This record gives sequence, C-alpha cells and structure tokens, in this order.
Amino acid sequence: MPRHPDLLIERLSQPAAAALIAASGAAVVATGSVEQHGGHLPLGTDTFAAASIAERVAARLGTVVASLGPAGVAPYHLPWPGTLSLRPATLAAVMVDVCGGLHGAGAHRIVVVNWHEGNSPTLRLAADEAQRQHPVQVTIAESHVITHTLFPGEMEFTHAGSMETAAMLAYDASLVHLENATEPSEREAAETAHALFRRPDVYPVLRDFRQIAAAGWYGRPERATSARAEEIAEAVADHVVARAREIWEALDAGAASASGLSVDRGFPPAGGPE
Repeated sequence: MPRHPDLLIERLSQPAAAALIAASGAAVVATGSVEQHGGHLPLGTDTFAAASIAERVAARLGTVVASLGPAGVAPYHLPWPGTLSLRPATLAAVMVDVCGGLHGAGAHRIVVVNWHEGNSPTLRLAADEAQRQHPVQVTIAESHVITHTLFPGEMEFTHAGSMETAAMLAYDASLVHLENATEPSEREAAETAHALFRRPDVYPVLRDFRQIAAAGWYGRPERATSARAEEIAEAVADHVVARAREIWEALDAGAASASGLSVDRGFPPAGGPE
C-alpha cells in the first residue's frame, strides 16, 4: 500500500471528508518539524516523514489525515538559518483545536503520528487538554521511535542518517540529494552525546543541537534505498494500527468492566475498516 495523499483532509471535499470520519469514528493527525538536516535532506524532513506514515495509517483505518502544520517545537536547531520553531503553547493550542474540529465531524478516536522528538512533551500535554475539552481518546504514535525499534540495526537513530533518509525516500525520493551532503559530525561521538538527552530516567534538556553534533547532522544516509524505504514505511504503519487497536480494545474493556456494562460507548469497532 503506497502513500495516500488523497486522504489529506484539505484535499477532500467537505462531504467526502465528513463521510470518512463519520464512518470510521476516527481521524489521524500528523505533526513534524521544519529544521536543518544537512545538505542532503529538506528542512521539512520530519513533517514529510510524519505525513508518509500518517497517510498509510489513515488508509488502514478508512479515515482522513489532518496536519498540525509544517513547524514543530525545535528551538535547538535555530542556530541553523531556515529552521522554524513554535512555542509549545502554540503547537498545543493548534492540536486541541484540530481535535475539536475532528470530533465535531464524528471522530471519537484520534491517532497522532509524530516524527520529531521535540514535539513529544508538548503532544502529551496537548492530548490531555484535548481529552478534557472534547470527548475524544487520543493515542500518540512516535513513528521515528517505532522505525528504529522495528529495524534497529538498519534504521539508525541518528539525525539525517539512514532512518530519516529512508523516510524521505518513502515520501518523495526527488527531495533526497546525497550528492549535496555536507561533512557530518563523527557518528560514535554524536551517538554518545545524543544518548544523554534520550535517557528515560535522569536526563538534561537540549538547548542547542551543537551539543550533540557540531555539523548539525550525523549518520549514514547512503545506507537507505527506495525499495527498502517503502517496505519499512509499510511495516511502521502496520505497527501503529495494530497497537492503536490493541489500546482501543483494552480501554473499551476496562471501561465496560468499571461501569459493569457491556454497551456501546459511541466508539466504532476496534477492528475498523481496512
């Protein structure tokens, strides 16, 4: 199953979008970032990568994709001109409002497909606020984390390396220009530095990506191929949908058990359309 740009909500007519959302009871939200990725990948790599996965997820759920816009929370990339960064409150407000509009169209379940670490803390807070303001259940899929987790040896968790190059190849290969790659930072040293900020227990907060890679990027983009990139994107989308359905089933079962009821709570079947 290739990309599905026809499911982007802004490309659909109002009746068509409303019908998809109402029939599925769900919607997909995509969010990424506009930040430097060396000379070989576009500034919008994270946004394009999120869109690529989100479209595939939406196709499996039979619904639409709504983007939060190209920019995300990326202040630590601002030393490189061309990077754009939103305040966390701005991104959160957009997400809450978008979720409200999707709920108004009939979405009770919302899957957020993210491809940018800097967005993650904000998305959690925004999801909580969206659920307080609207009767929706928000599930967040960190698609960059999933990609690395499913293919750890192949899709290195670097910045602008093989994983993000593969993500761009699966979105639009014409945007990848390995011949324009600038000199990367030393990979092992950058990985060690990056790991400090990715620790789950005790960790510093990143303020400037030059603390990780003075060159702005590191990794091995030449390892990515178009054919493999497509297979990986499909596997990531399958994983997102499978996990989302597991979550919905578990939450529905828990709610029914807590209330002592086994009635329809207004959500569509967890299986949903393919």
